[in-house]
Amino acid sequence: MTEHEGSALVSKGACDDCGSSDACASYSDGHTHCFSCGKTHQGGGAERPATDTPKRAKELIQHGEYRELAKRGIREETCRKFAYRVAEHEGRKVQVAEYHDALGDVVGQKVRTADKDFFILGSLKQAGLYGQHLWRSGGNKVVITEGEIDCLSVSQAMSLKWPAVSVPNGAQGAAKSIAAQLEWLNGYKEIILWFDNDEPGQKATVECAKLFPPGKVKIVTTPHGLKDANDLLREHGGPAVLQAIWDAREYRPDGVVSGKDLTVERLKQKASPGWQTPYPMVNQMTRGIRPRQLWLLTAGTGVGKSTDAREWMYAALCEGKKVGAVFLEESVEDTAKYLIALDNNVLAEDLEDNPNILSDAQWAVSQAKLLDSGTYQAYDHFGATDSDDLLSKLEFMAANGAELLFLDHLTIAATGLDLDGTDTLMVKLRSMIERTGCSVIAIAHIRKTSNGARAAEEGGDISLDDIKGSGSLKQVPDVIIAKKRNQQDTSPAGRNRSQLKVLKVRRGGKTGPADVLMYDEKTGRLKAVDPTDFPDSDDDCPF
Repeated sequence: MTEHEGSALVSKGACDDCGSSDACASYSDGHTHCFSCGKTHQGGGAERPATDTPKRAKELIQHGEYRELAKRGIREETCRKFAYRVAEHEGRKVQVAEYHDALGDVVGQKVRTADKDFFILGSLKQAGLYGQHLWRSGGNKVVITEGEIDCLSVSQAMSLKWPAVSVPNGAQGAAKSIAAQLEWLNGYKEIILWFDNDEPGQKATVECAKLFPPGKVKIVTTPHGLKDANDLLREHGGPAVLQAIWDAREYRPDGVVSGKDLTVERLKQKASPGWQTPYPMVNQMTRGIRPRQLWLLTAGTGVGKSTDAREWMYAALCEGKKVGAVFLEESVEDTAKYLIALDNNVLAEDLEDNPNILSDAQWAVSQAKLLDSGTYQAYDHFGATDSDDLLSKLEFMAANGAELLFLDHLTIAATGLDLDGTDTLMVKLRSMIERTGCSVIAIAHIRKTSNGARAAEEGGDISLDDIKGSGSLKQVPDVIIAKKRNQQDTSPAGRNRSQLKVLKVRRGGKTGPADVLMYDEKTGRLKAVDPTDFPDSDDDCPF
Protein backbone atom coordinates (compact mmCIF):
# COMPACT_ATOMS: atom_id res chain seq x y z
CA MET A 1 0.00 0.00 0.00
CA THR A 2 1.04 3.58 -0.62
CA GLU A 3 1.70 6.02 2.24
CA HIS A 4 -0.20 9.32 2.00
CA GLU A 5 0.60 11.64 4.89
CA GLY A 6 0.35 8.83 7.41
CA SER A 7 -2.50 7.05 5.66
CA ALA A 8 -2.38 4.02 3.41
CA LEU A 9 -3.87 3.42 -0.01
CA VAL A 10 -6.73 1.00 0.37
CA SER A 11 -8.13 0.68 -3.15
CA LYS A 12 -8.61 2.29 -6.58
CA GLY A 13 -12.03 2.71 -8.15
CA ALA A 14 -14.56 4.90 -9.89
CA CYS A 15 -14.73 8.66 -9.36
CA ASP A 16 -18.16 10.15 -8.62
CA ASP A 17 -16.99 13.60 -9.82
CA CYS A 18 -15.64 12.84 -13.29
CA GLY A 19 -16.81 9.28 -13.99
CA SER A 20 -13.35 7.72 -14.35
CA SER A 21 -13.53 3.99 -13.77
CA ASP A 22 -10.23 3.50 -11.95
CA ALA A 23 -8.54 6.83 -11.15
CA CYS A 24 -10.01 7.53 -7.70
CA ALA A 25 -7.83 6.35 -4.79
CA SER A 26 -9.31 5.62 -1.32
CA TYR A 27 -7.05 5.89 1.73
CA SER A 28 -7.15 4.39 5.22
CA ASP A 29 -7.97 7.73 6.90
CA GLY A 30 -11.15 8.01 4.84
CA HIS A 31 -10.09 10.60 2.25
CA THR A 32 -10.10 10.02 -1.51
CA HIS A 33 -8.18 11.57 -4.39
CA CYS A 34 -8.91 11.28 -8.12
CA PHE A 35 -5.87 11.39 -10.40
CA SER A 36 -8.08 12.13 -13.42
CA CYS A 37 -10.06 15.22 -12.33
CA GLY A 38 -7.90 16.21 -9.35
CA LYS A 39 -10.71 16.27 -6.77
CA THR A 40 -9.74 15.34 -3.18
CA HIS A 41 -12.42 14.67 -0.56
CA GLN A 42 -11.58 14.39 3.15
CA GLY A 43 -13.13 11.72 5.32
CA GLY A 44 -15.61 14.27 6.67
CA GLY A 45 -16.73 15.30 3.20
CA ALA A 46 -14.52 18.38 2.76
CA GLU A 47 -12.82 18.90 -0.54
CA ARG A 48 -9.13 19.69 -1.02
CA PRO A 49 -7.46 20.74 -4.28
CA ALA A 50 -5.05 18.27 -5.80
CA THR A 51 -2.22 20.79 -5.35
CA ASP A 52 -2.52 20.36 -1.57
CA THR A 53 -1.23 16.77 -1.75
CA PRO A 54 1.88 16.66 0.48
CA LYS A 55 5.31 15.89 -0.94
CA ARG A 56 6.48 12.32 -0.36
CA ALA A 57 10.20 12.98 -0.07
CA LYS A 58 12.78 15.76 -0.23
CA GLU A 59 15.41 14.00 -2.34
CA LEU A 60 15.19 13.16 -6.03
CA ILE A 61 15.68 9.57 -7.12
CA GLN A 62 19.18 9.37 -8.55
CA HIS A 63 19.29 5.74 -9.65
CA GLY A 64 17.26 3.50 -11.94
CA GLU A 65 17.52 2.05 -15.43
CA TYR A 66 16.06 2.54 -18.86
CA ARG A 67 14.11 -0.49 -19.96
CA GLU A 68 11.31 -1.50 -22.30
CA LEU A 69 7.81 -0.99 -20.92
CA ALA A 70 6.36 -4.08 -22.55
CA LYS A 71 2.81 -3.69 -21.22
CA ARG A 72 2.73 -0.17 -22.62
CA GLY A 73 4.35 -0.95 -25.94
CA ILE A 74 7.14 1.56 -25.19
CA ARG A 75 10.67 0.74 -26.38
CA GLU A 76 13.84 1.25 -24.32
CA GLU A 77 15.22 3.86 -26.73
CA THR A 78 12.07 5.96 -26.19
CA CYS A 79 12.47 5.81 -22.41
CA ARG A 80 16.16 6.70 -22.76
CA LYS A 81 15.47 9.78 -24.87
CA PHE A 82 12.97 11.12 -22.34
CA ALA A 83 14.95 9.95 -19.26
CA TYR A 84 11.99 7.84 -18.17
CA ARG A 85 13.42 5.32 -15.70
CA VAL A 86 12.37 2.30 -13.70
CA ALA A 87 13.74 2.44 -10.14
CA GLU A 88 13.10 1.40 -6.55
CA HIS A 89 11.87 3.82 -3.93
CA GLU A 90 11.18 2.89 -0.32
CA GLY A 91 11.10 -0.78 -1.25
CA ARG A 92 8.75 -0.46 -4.21
CA LYS A 93 9.31 -0.47 -7.94
CA VAL A 94 8.36 2.85 -9.48
CA GLN A 95 8.57 4.68 -12.79
CA VAL A 96 10.23 8.10 -12.78
CA ALA A 97 9.54 10.94 -15.20
CA GLU A 98 12.01 13.83 -14.95
CA TYR A 99 10.97 17.46 -15.36
CA HIS A 100 13.41 20.18 -16.38
CA ASP A 101 13.46 23.95 -16.02
CA ALA A 102 14.22 26.50 -18.76
CA LEU A 103 17.96 25.88 -18.37
CA GLY A 104 17.55 22.13 -18.82
CA ASP A 105 18.24 21.24 -15.17
CA VAL A 106 16.19 18.55 -13.43
CA VAL A 107 13.98 20.28 -10.85
CA GLY A 108 11.35 17.64 -10.12
CA GLN A 109 10.21 14.10 -10.71
CA LYS A 110 6.77 12.66 -11.15
CA VAL A 111 6.81 9.17 -9.68
CA ARG A 112 4.29 6.49 -10.61
CA THR A 113 3.75 3.35 -8.52
CA ALA A 114 2.50 -0.02 -9.73
CA ASP A 115 -1.01 0.73 -8.43
CA LYS A 116 -1.21 3.99 -10.45
CA ASP A 117 -0.53 6.26 -7.49
CA PHE A 118 1.45 9.42 -8.32
CA PHE A 119 3.56 11.73 -6.18
CA ILE A 120 6.06 14.51 -6.79
CA LEU A 121 9.68 14.67 -5.68
CA GLY A 122 11.37 18.03 -5.81
CA SER A 123 9.19 20.77 -7.31
CA LEU A 124 7.44 21.32 -10.62
CA LYS A 125 6.87 25.05 -10.06
CA GLN A 126 9.80 26.02 -12.28
CA ALA A 127 9.44 23.07 -14.65
CA GLY A 128 8.27 23.30 -18.24
CA LEU A 129 6.11 20.75 -19.99
CA TYR A 130 7.30 17.16 -19.84
CA GLY A 131 9.86 16.61 -22.61
CA GLN A 132 10.02 20.32 -23.50
CA HIS A 133 13.78 20.50 -22.93
CA LEU A 134 14.35 18.02 -25.76
CA TRP A 135 13.04 20.22 -28.53
CA ARG A 136 14.14 23.48 -30.06
CA SER A 137 12.07 26.66 -29.83
CA GLY A 138 9.92 26.86 -32.94
CA GLY A 139 9.04 24.53 -35.77
CA ASN A 140 6.15 23.14 -37.77
CA LYS A 141 4.14 21.30 -35.14
CA VAL A 142 4.14 20.07 -31.55
CA VAL A 143 1.83 17.46 -30.02
CA ILE A 144 0.66 18.00 -26.43
CA THR A 145 -0.71 15.02 -24.49
CA GLU A 146 -2.33 14.64 -21.08
CA GLY A 147 0.27 12.30 -19.57
CA GLU A 148 3.89 11.18 -19.82
CA ILE A 149 3.15 7.68 -21.16
CA ASP A 150 1.01 9.20 -23.92
CA CYS A 151 3.85 11.58 -24.74
CA LEU A 152 6.27 8.63 -25.07
CA SER A 153 3.72 6.80 -27.25
CA VAL A 154 3.31 9.74 -29.64
CA SER A 155 7.02 10.48 -29.89
CA GLN A 156 7.82 6.82 -30.55
CA ALA A 157 5.23 6.70 -33.35
CA MET A 158 6.92 9.78 -34.85
CA SER A 159 10.33 8.02 -34.72
CA LEU A 160 11.43 10.30 -31.83
CA LYS A 161 12.07 13.08 -34.36
CA TRP A 162 9.10 15.41 -33.94
CA PRO A 163 8.24 17.43 -30.81
CA ALA A 164 5.90 15.80 -28.31
CA VAL A 165 5.30 17.03 -24.75
CA SER A 166 2.76 16.50 -21.98
CA VAL A 167 1.24 18.55 -19.19
CA PRO A 168 2.43 17.68 -15.65
CA ASN A 169 -0.84 17.71 -13.68
CA GLY A 170 -3.35 16.00 -15.93
CA ALA A 171 -6.51 17.50 -17.39
CA GLN A 172 -7.41 19.64 -14.38
CA GLY A 173 -4.18 21.65 -14.61
CA ALA A 174 -3.62 21.54 -18.36
CA ALA A 175 -4.69 25.09 -19.22
CA LYS A 176 -2.54 26.61 -16.47
CA SER A 177 0.52 24.57 -17.48
CA ILE A 178 0.13 25.46 -21.16
CA ALA A 179 -0.50 29.14 -20.39
CA ALA A 180 2.87 29.24 -18.58
CA GLN A 181 4.61 28.00 -21.75
CA LEU A 182 2.71 30.01 -24.36
CA GLU A 183 5.79 31.86 -25.59
CA TRP A 184 7.59 28.59 -26.34
CA LEU A 185 4.51 26.91 -27.84
CA ASN A 186 3.61 29.84 -30.07
CA GLY A 187 6.95 29.37 -31.78
CA TYR A 188 5.33 26.40 -33.54
CA LYS A 189 3.04 26.88 -36.50
CA GLU A 190 0.65 24.16 -35.39
CA ILE A 191 -0.43 23.01 -31.92
CA ILE A 192 -1.95 19.52 -31.77
CA LEU A 193 -3.86 18.67 -28.58
CA TRP A 194 -4.34 14.98 -27.77
CA PHE A 195 -6.02 14.60 -24.39
CA ASP A 196 -7.94 11.66 -22.96
CA ASN A 197 -11.23 10.72 -24.57
CA ASP A 198 -13.27 11.37 -21.41
CA GLU A 199 -15.19 14.34 -20.02
CA PRO A 200 -12.26 15.96 -18.11
CA GLY A 201 -9.97 15.50 -21.10
CA GLN A 202 -12.41 16.98 -23.58
CA LYS A 203 -13.19 19.91 -21.29
CA ALA A 204 -9.45 20.59 -20.92
CA THR A 205 -9.06 20.43 -24.71
CA VAL A 206 -11.48 23.31 -25.20
CA GLU A 207 -9.93 25.34 -22.37
CA CYS A 208 -6.43 24.93 -23.81
CA ALA A 209 -7.48 25.56 -27.43
CA LYS A 210 -8.86 28.95 -26.45
CA LEU A 211 -5.37 30.04 -25.33
CA PHE A 212 -4.08 30.11 -28.91
CA PRO A 213 -4.85 32.28 -31.94
CA PRO A 214 -7.69 31.04 -34.19
CA GLY A 215 -6.58 28.46 -36.75
CA LYS A 216 -3.46 27.41 -34.85
CA VAL A 217 -4.87 24.43 -32.92
CA LYS A 218 -5.80 20.96 -34.13
CA ILE A 219 -7.42 18.30 -32.00
CA VAL A 220 -6.95 14.53 -32.03
CA THR A 221 -9.87 12.39 -30.96
CA THR A 222 -8.61 8.89 -30.14
CA PRO A 223 -10.21 6.54 -32.70
CA HIS A 224 -11.82 3.13 -32.17
CA GLY A 225 -13.46 4.31 -28.95
CA LEU A 226 -10.15 4.14 -27.07
CA LYS A 227 -9.19 6.49 -24.28
CA ASP A 228 -5.75 7.82 -25.13
CA ALA A 229 -2.66 7.64 -27.34
CA ASN A 230 -1.08 4.74 -25.45
CA ASP A 231 -4.23 2.64 -25.79
CA LEU A 232 -4.08 3.24 -29.54
CA LEU A 233 -0.38 2.35 -29.68
CA ARG A 234 -0.88 -0.92 -27.78
CA GLU A 235 -3.93 -2.07 -29.74
CA HIS A 236 -3.20 -0.78 -33.26
CA GLY A 237 0.50 0.11 -33.36
CA GLY A 238 2.55 3.15 -34.22
CA PRO A 239 1.08 3.73 -37.73
CA ALA A 240 -2.38 4.18 -36.19
CA VAL A 241 -1.00 6.80 -33.79
CA LEU A 242 0.68 8.59 -36.67
CA GLN A 243 -2.50 8.49 -38.75
CA ALA A 244 -4.51 9.92 -35.84
CA ILE A 245 -2.13 12.89 -35.74
CA TRP A 246 -2.46 13.48 -39.48
CA ASP A 247 -6.26 13.23 -39.12
CA ALA A 248 -6.37 15.89 -36.38
CA ARG A 249 -9.24 18.36 -36.90
CA GLU A 250 -8.80 22.10 -36.79
CA TYR A 251 -10.32 23.47 -33.61
CA ARG A 252 -13.37 25.65 -34.15
CA PRO A 253 -15.54 27.09 -31.37
CA ASP A 254 -19.09 25.76 -31.12
CA GLY A 255 -21.27 27.23 -33.83
CA VAL A 256 -18.48 27.77 -36.38
CA VAL A 257 -18.74 25.39 -39.33
CA SER A 258 -16.20 24.92 -42.07
CA GLY A 259 -17.47 25.01 -45.64
CA LYS A 260 -15.99 21.57 -46.33
CA ASP A 261 -18.27 20.15 -43.62
CA LEU A 262 -21.28 21.24 -45.67
CA THR A 263 -21.23 18.24 -47.96
CA VAL A 264 -23.70 17.74 -50.80
CA GLU A 265 -25.28 14.87 -48.86
CA ARG A 266 -25.78 17.14 -45.89
CA LEU A 267 -27.26 19.92 -47.99
CA LYS A 268 -29.61 17.54 -49.82
CA GLN A 269 -31.27 16.36 -46.63
CA LYS A 270 -34.95 17.22 -46.73
CA ALA A 271 -36.33 19.58 -44.12
CA SER A 272 -38.48 17.92 -41.47
CA PRO A 273 -42.15 18.22 -42.46
CA GLY A 274 -44.16 20.74 -40.50
CA TRP A 275 -47.04 19.69 -38.31
CA GLN A 276 -50.30 20.68 -39.98
CA THR A 277 -52.55 22.82 -37.83
CA PRO A 278 -56.36 22.50 -38.10
CA TYR A 279 -56.36 25.64 -40.29
CA PRO A 280 -55.69 24.90 -44.00
CA MET A 281 -54.75 28.42 -45.16
CA VAL A 282 -52.32 28.82 -42.25
CA ASN A 283 -50.70 25.54 -43.30
CA GLN A 284 -50.50 26.62 -46.93
CA MET A 285 -48.92 29.98 -46.07
CA THR A 286 -46.45 28.74 -43.43
CA ARG A 287 -45.88 25.08 -44.46
CA GLY A 288 -46.83 24.02 -40.96
CA ILE A 289 -45.02 24.10 -37.63
CA ARG A 290 -41.53 22.71 -38.18
CA PRO A 291 -39.21 21.43 -35.43
CA ARG A 292 -37.24 24.15 -33.62
CA GLN A 293 -39.70 26.90 -34.44
CA LEU A 294 -41.28 29.57 -32.24
CA TRP A 295 -44.80 30.59 -33.25
CA LEU A 296 -46.61 33.55 -31.72
CA LEU A 297 -50.40 33.97 -31.64
CA THR A 298 -51.64 37.46 -30.80
CA ALA A 299 -55.01 39.16 -30.52
CA GLY A 300 -57.03 41.47 -28.32
CA THR A 301 -58.42 40.47 -24.94
CA GLY A 302 -61.16 37.85 -25.13
CA VAL A 303 -60.88 37.37 -28.90
CA GLY A 304 -60.04 33.66 -28.57
CA LYS A 305 -56.26 33.15 -28.53
CA SER A 306 -56.43 30.44 -25.85
CA THR A 307 -59.29 28.77 -27.69
CA ASP A 308 -57.09 28.44 -30.77
CA ALA A 309 -54.21 27.09 -28.70
CA ARG A 310 -56.42 24.43 -27.12
CA GLU A 311 -57.90 23.50 -30.52
CA TRP A 312 -54.39 23.01 -31.93
CA MET A 313 -53.25 21.07 -28.87
CA TYR A 314 -56.28 18.80 -29.06
CA ALA A 315 -55.63 18.11 -32.77
CA ALA A 316 -51.97 17.31 -32.03
CA LEU A 317 -52.91 14.88 -29.24
CA CYS A 318 -55.42 13.15 -31.52
CA GLU A 319 -52.56 12.60 -34.00
CA GLY A 320 -50.32 11.10 -31.31
CA LYS A 321 -48.01 14.12 -31.03
CA LYS A 322 -46.36 14.65 -27.64
CA VAL A 323 -47.31 18.02 -26.20
CA GLY A 324 -46.67 20.14 -23.15
CA ALA A 325 -49.31 22.52 -21.79
CA VAL A 326 -48.21 25.66 -19.94
CA PHE A 327 -51.37 27.70 -19.36
CA LEU A 328 -50.43 30.28 -16.75
CA GLU A 329 -53.94 31.68 -16.22
CA GLU A 330 -55.74 28.43 -15.49
CA SER A 331 -55.20 25.29 -13.44
CA VAL A 332 -54.01 22.01 -14.93
CA GLU A 333 -57.46 20.59 -14.14
CA ASP A 334 -59.18 23.34 -16.15
CA THR A 335 -56.89 22.79 -19.16
CA ALA A 336 -57.58 19.07 -19.05
CA LYS A 337 -61.35 19.67 -18.84
CA TYR A 338 -61.18 21.91 -21.91
CA LEU A 339 -59.52 19.07 -23.84
CA ILE A 340 -62.13 16.54 -22.73
CA ALA A 341 -64.89 19.01 -23.65
CA LEU A 342 -63.40 19.38 -27.15
CA ASP A 343 -63.24 15.59 -27.49
CA ASN A 344 -66.96 15.36 -26.78
CA ASN A 345 -68.09 18.55 -28.58
CA VAL A 346 -69.53 20.14 -25.46
CA LEU A 347 -68.90 23.56 -23.96
CA ALA A 348 -66.19 23.52 -21.31
CA GLU A 349 -68.26 25.91 -19.19
CA ASP A 350 -71.19 23.48 -19.26
CA LEU A 351 -68.90 20.61 -18.33
CA GLU A 352 -67.51 22.56 -15.39
CA ASP A 353 -71.00 23.38 -14.11
CA ASN A 354 -72.33 19.87 -14.64
CA PRO A 355 -69.74 17.06 -15.06
CA ASN A 356 -72.63 14.61 -15.45
CA ILE A 357 -73.42 15.81 -18.97
CA LEU A 358 -70.82 13.19 -19.90
CA SER A 359 -71.22 9.61 -18.80
CA ASP A 360 -68.50 7.89 -16.75
CA ALA A 361 -67.60 5.93 -19.88
CA GLN A 362 -67.16 9.13 -21.91
CA TRP A 363 -64.96 10.64 -19.19
CA ALA A 364 -62.84 7.49 -19.08
CA VAL A 365 -62.44 7.19 -22.85
CA SER A 366 -61.39 10.83 -23.29
CA GLN A 367 -59.06 10.72 -20.29
CA ALA A 368 -57.33 7.60 -21.62
CA LYS A 369 -57.13 9.01 -25.16
CA LEU A 370 -55.77 12.46 -24.32
CA LEU A 371 -54.22 12.45 -20.85
CA ASP A 372 -53.22 8.91 -19.97
CA SER A 373 -51.50 7.95 -23.22
CA GLY A 374 -48.06 9.26 -22.28
CA THR A 375 -48.23 12.11 -24.79
CA TYR A 376 -49.46 14.88 -22.46
CA GLN A 377 -47.61 16.95 -19.85
CA ALA A 378 -48.80 20.06 -18.01
CA TYR A 379 -47.16 22.71 -15.82
CA ASP A 380 -48.99 22.98 -12.50
CA HIS A 381 -48.76 26.71 -11.80
CA PHE A 382 -51.01 29.75 -11.87
CA GLY A 383 -50.08 33.35 -12.53
CA ALA A 384 -46.71 35.09 -12.83
CA THR A 385 -43.63 32.94 -12.45
CA ASP A 386 -39.89 33.37 -12.40
CA SER A 387 -38.77 33.32 -16.04
CA ASP A 388 -35.75 31.06 -15.46
CA ASP A 389 -37.91 28.60 -13.52
CA LEU A 390 -40.47 28.63 -16.33
CA LEU A 391 -37.76 27.95 -18.93
CA SER A 392 -36.42 25.05 -16.88
CA LYS A 393 -39.92 23.51 -16.81
CA LEU A 394 -40.27 23.93 -20.57
CA GLU A 395 -36.87 22.35 -21.13
CA PHE A 396 -37.78 19.43 -18.87
CA MET A 397 -40.96 18.81 -20.86
CA ALA A 398 -38.99 18.93 -24.13
CA ALA A 399 -36.33 16.59 -22.75
CA ASN A 400 -39.16 14.30 -21.68
CA GLY A 401 -40.33 14.01 -25.28
CA ALA A 402 -42.69 16.96 -25.86
CA GLU A 403 -42.60 18.01 -29.54
CA LEU A 404 -45.01 20.94 -29.23
CA LEU A 405 -45.10 23.21 -26.20
CA PHE A 406 -48.08 25.55 -25.75
CA LEU A 407 -47.30 28.63 -23.65
CA ASP A 408 -50.25 30.82 -22.67
CA HIS A 409 -49.02 33.45 -22.37
CA LEU A 410 -45.69 35.22 -22.85
CA THR A 411 -47.01 38.51 -21.51
CA ILE A 412 -47.56 37.08 -18.04
CA ALA A 413 -44.27 35.16 -18.23
CA ALA A 414 -42.51 38.51 -18.67
CA THR A 415 -44.37 40.21 -15.80
CA GLY A 416 -41.96 42.23 -13.71
CA LEU A 417 -39.26 42.22 -16.37
CA ASP A 418 -38.04 45.39 -18.01
CA LEU A 419 -37.45 45.49 -21.76
CA ASP A 420 -33.93 44.10 -21.42
CA GLY A 421 -35.25 41.32 -19.18
CA THR A 422 -37.90 40.43 -21.75
CA ASP A 423 -35.24 40.37 -24.48
CA THR A 424 -33.19 37.98 -22.35
CA LEU A 425 -36.24 35.76 -21.80
CA MET A 426 -36.89 35.57 -25.54
CA VAL A 427 -33.25 34.77 -26.33
CA LYS A 428 -33.20 32.02 -23.69
CA LEU A 429 -36.48 30.64 -25.03
CA ARG A 430 -35.04 30.59 -28.56
CA SER A 431 -31.89 28.87 -27.27
CA MET A 432 -33.95 26.25 -25.44
CA ILE A 433 -35.89 25.52 -28.62
CA GLU A 434 -32.69 25.05 -30.64
CA ARG A 435 -31.13 22.93 -27.93
CA THR A 436 -34.03 20.54 -27.45
CA GLY A 437 -35.55 20.42 -30.95
CA CYS A 438 -39.08 21.15 -29.76
CA SER A 439 -41.40 23.83 -31.13
CA VAL A 440 -43.19 26.41 -29.00
CA ILE A 441 -46.58 27.96 -29.74
CA ALA A 442 -46.82 31.02 -27.49
CA ILE A 443 -49.52 33.60 -26.96
CA ALA A 444 -48.87 37.34 -26.55
CA HIS A 445 -51.18 40.25 -25.84
CA ILE A 446 -51.37 43.49 -27.80
CA ARG A 447 -51.04 47.08 -26.63
CA LYS A 448 -54.00 49.32 -25.95
CA THR A 449 -55.14 51.12 -29.06
CA SER A 450 -54.36 54.78 -29.48
CA ASN A 451 -57.12 57.38 -29.33
CA GLY A 452 -59.44 57.18 -32.28
CA ALA A 453 -58.22 53.78 -33.47
CA ARG A 454 -60.64 50.91 -33.67
CA ALA A 455 -59.98 48.43 -30.84
CA ALA A 456 -58.82 44.94 -31.73
CA GLU A 457 -61.70 43.60 -29.63
CA GLU A 458 -64.04 45.36 -32.06
CA GLY A 459 -62.40 44.01 -35.20
CA GLY A 460 -59.61 46.59 -35.53
CA ASP A 461 -56.54 45.74 -37.59
CA ILE A 462 -53.38 44.39 -35.88
CA SER A 463 -49.75 44.89 -36.91
CA LEU A 464 -46.42 43.64 -35.55
CA ASP A 465 -45.92 46.90 -33.67
CA ASP A 466 -49.11 46.27 -31.69
CA ILE A 467 -47.59 43.29 -29.83
CA LYS A 468 -47.18 44.19 -26.17
CA GLY A 469 -43.66 44.08 -24.75
CA SER A 470 -40.16 44.55 -26.11
CA GLY A 471 -39.22 44.44 -29.78
CA SER A 472 -37.89 40.90 -29.34
CA LEU A 473 -41.46 39.57 -29.28
CA LYS A 474 -41.79 40.44 -32.95
CA GLN A 475 -38.13 39.81 -33.89
CA VAL A 476 -37.44 36.37 -32.39
CA PRO A 477 -40.46 34.25 -33.49
CA ASP A 478 -40.40 32.34 -36.77
CA VAL A 479 -44.12 32.83 -37.42
CA ILE A 480 -46.57 35.38 -36.02
CA ILE A 481 -50.32 35.08 -36.53
CA ALA A 482 -52.84 37.74 -35.51
CA LYS A 483 -56.54 37.20 -34.92
CA LYS A 484 -59.31 39.78 -34.97
CA ARG A 485 -62.98 39.48 -34.04
CA ASN A 486 -65.68 42.03 -33.43
CA GLN A 487 -67.07 41.05 -30.05
CA GLN A 488 -69.70 43.82 -30.33
CA ASP A 489 -71.13 42.77 -33.68
CA THR A 490 -74.94 42.92 -33.55
CA SER A 491 -75.40 39.48 -35.13
CA PRO A 492 -74.40 36.19 -33.45
CA ALA A 493 -72.69 35.05 -36.66
CA GLY A 494 -70.64 38.24 -36.77
CA ARG A 495 -69.61 37.94 -33.12
CA ASN A 496 -68.53 34.32 -33.62
CA ARG A 497 -66.61 34.98 -36.81
CA SER A 498 -62.87 35.68 -36.63
CA GLN A 499 -60.21 36.39 -39.22
CA LEU A 500 -56.60 35.20 -39.05
CA LYS A 501 -53.75 37.14 -40.60
CA VAL A 502 -50.18 35.90 -41.00
CA LEU A 503 -47.98 38.84 -39.96
CA LYS A 504 -44.59 37.16 -40.27
CA VAL A 505 -43.02 34.01 -41.72
CA ARG A 506 -39.26 33.84 -41.41
CA ARG A 507 -38.60 31.23 -44.11
CA GLY A 508 -40.23 31.32 -47.51
CA GLY A 509 -43.83 31.67 -46.43
CA LYS A 510 -46.56 34.12 -47.31
CA THR A 511 -48.08 36.87 -45.22
CA GLY A 512 -51.54 38.37 -45.36
CA PRO A 513 -55.13 37.22 -44.68
CA ALA A 514 -55.47 33.54 -43.83
CA ASP A 515 -58.34 31.40 -42.53
CA VAL A 516 -61.75 32.68 -41.52
CA LEU A 517 -62.97 30.83 -38.42
CA MET A 518 -66.41 30.26 -36.99
CA TYR A 519 -66.99 29.48 -33.31
CA ASP A 520 -69.84 27.09 -32.56
CA GLU A 521 -71.62 28.24 -29.41
CA LYS A 522 -73.14 24.77 -28.86
CA THR A 523 -69.98 22.67 -29.14
CA GLY A 524 -67.28 25.17 -28.24
CA ARG A 525 -65.37 24.23 -31.36
CA LEU A 526 -63.55 26.47 -33.86
CA LYS A 527 -63.68 25.57 -37.52
CA ALA A 528 -62.14 27.10 -40.64
CA VAL A 529 -64.92 28.00 -43.09
CA ASP A 530 -65.43 29.50 -46.53
CA PRO A 531 -65.63 33.31 -46.10
CA THR A 532 -68.44 33.50 -48.65
CA ASP A 533 -70.65 31.39 -46.39
CA PHE A 534 -70.87 34.18 -43.81
CA PRO A 535 -74.08 36.15 -43.47
CA ASP A 536 -73.78 39.92 -43.41
CA SER A 537 -72.61 41.59 -40.21
CA ASP A 538 -71.47 44.96 -38.93
CA ASP A 539 -67.84 44.07 -39.55
CA ASP A 540 -66.05 45.59 -42.50
CA CYS A 541 -64.24 43.48 -45.06
CA PRO A 542 -61.49 41.90 -42.94
CA PHE A 543 -58.02 43.34 -43.44
